[in-house]
Amino acid sequence: MAELLTDVRTLLREGDSYEAIELIHKVGEPAAVADSYLELVKHLYWKERALPEVVTIARAGIQYCLTRAQDLPEGESELAATLRGTAKALAYNLASFTWPGWEEEGIVITPPDLMVGLDAAKLNLRLARELGREPSVLSAAHWALGAQYVAAGKYDEAMNAFSTAEQKAREAEDDASVFMNLGYLGIARILEGSGRKEGEKQLKEAVEGLKKLNTEDSRFFADQLKSVLGVFADRARA
Repeated sequence: MAELLTDVRTLLREGDSYEAIELIHKVGEPAAVADSYLELVKHLYWKERALPEVVTIARAGIQYCLTRAQDLPEGESELAATLRGTAKALAYNLASFTWPGWEEEGIVITPPDLMVGLDAAKLNLRLARELGREPSVLSAAHWALGAQYVAAGKYDEAMNAFSTAEQKAREAEDDASVFMNLGYLGIARILEGSGRKEGEKQLKEAVEGLKKLNTEDSRFFADQLKSVLGVFADRARA
């Protein structure tokens, strides 16, 4: 993988992206190619902070996985599901990596990146449904869609997504995710404007609930909610 990472990065920098993609496809069997895409995307984001390359490779990987899964004969249903599962993972990462709410150092997100992220979030949710994923995964998928809707300024759609994410978190009996999504629902209401007071109350209750849980996840979510509100409030004023 280390050699592939080096070669792909060189081609992306000095050659053309299509040659890099051809190289990835030479890895071997479809599942191995799909896993290579997944690892490359994570490396390009976390190690190199190269968002344009992340978008290029993630979208190519998604297309590869979906196309190969579709072309497989009926007897290869297990491999098809594996490939579609990897496409889902790539879509979730792409939606997350193109979201401004994280304020990751060295990551510059452009308007076209936001459009890519919203599209990826929609795909992630569709695949979660089609693959019959459990409530916790569906909750995360609805959250990712809601987060991208907030970034797009589509607050009504965001509220619907966060509300469904909260319901799925309840089904999963994940209290931290329940409070987190209630907090995001409050943020969307604050940003939308007409439900600001209700949103502020909802956000406060969510943060308090997370602090009472006092787990590593709940403390992270509580801090995240406060920082995310600041990010998007600043963007709305800009």
